Amino acid sequence: MFLRSTIVFASLTVLLSAKSEIDLTPSVKEYIGEGIKYQRLIFRQDKERIEYNPPPGWTFSGSSDRVQLMPPKKSFAEAVIQAAPLPAPMPLDEKTTKALEQQFIAGLPEGGQFVTVVSEEQNAVPIDGNPSFEVTVSYQLMGEKFLKSAIFVHAHNVQVIFRLTARKDDFEALHREFKRSTSSWHWLESDDEAGSVTKAAAAAPVPTP
Repeated sequence: MFLRSTIVFASLTVLLSAKSEIDLTPSVKEYIGEGIKYQRLIFRQDKERIEYNPPPGWTFSGSSDRVQLMPPKKSFAEAVIQAAPLPAPMPLDEKTTKALEQQFIAGLPEGGQFVTVVSEEQNAVPIDGNPSFEVTVSYQLMGEKFLKSAIFVHAHNVQVIFRLTARKDDFEALHREFKRSTSSWHWLESDDEAGSVTKAAAAAPVPTP
């Protein structure tokens, strides 16, 4: 009986985790606003859909577990969106944000030097009414100084992370554009999409230090 209950519990846990996953393979819908053509990316999570408007002019590619966005005419700059199921509700309190910060720093490129936490901010940007936490660090690599930021959001049983990396001289303007775009991220009840929705062509990822 114990073994059977354990198997059932394990199967239920896997099922719940699978239901919580976001498929980040993007579909794209074009629309016009104030005479400017914009693109809206659409993702799926179980019976919900997620809409996100990338910064105008940025190119993108995506797969089931990540979306990569590249600003025009900027080398060594990229933004990445990733999402993973949360095993349990996880408030963005001081203990959690400190752990996320350490995890973020541990994921910096190998060989990075002079790592410094530049800023930390609770609720840096409203994302579909959910709390967020942003951390920005600086580091030196290959003789150049880079900045990297991450916005963490816990909502709908998932953790969504919006990361941006750029050279120091490029970072401020790109960060402003990308951060503004994250506020467009929102969940909706799933329905049939009308209009010109097509699967986004997957471009080759651009290596970033």
